[in-house]
Amino acid sequence: MEGETFTINENGIDLTCTILTNIYSETRDKYYVVYEVEDDDTNIYVSSYDPLDESGSLEDVIDEEELSELKKTLEEME
Repeated sequence: MEGETFTINENGIDLTCTILTNIYSETRDKYYVVYEVEDDDTNIYVSSYDPLDESGSLEDVIDEEELSELKKTLEEME
């Protein structure tokens, strides 16, 4: 999946996103996608998703503890 693109609609504007990596958290039993948005090379985004959901909907990760765990995982992957 890395390097694949997908499109999200943000406020009526289609944005092309490139997948950087996918993460599975055993402790939370959740899947995450880490991606960047085309023409925005300063930010990296992370959303949770259900791989069985055919709609491909992404959920915002807003829990600070969860974000901290993901940041630590990403740092370990570098």
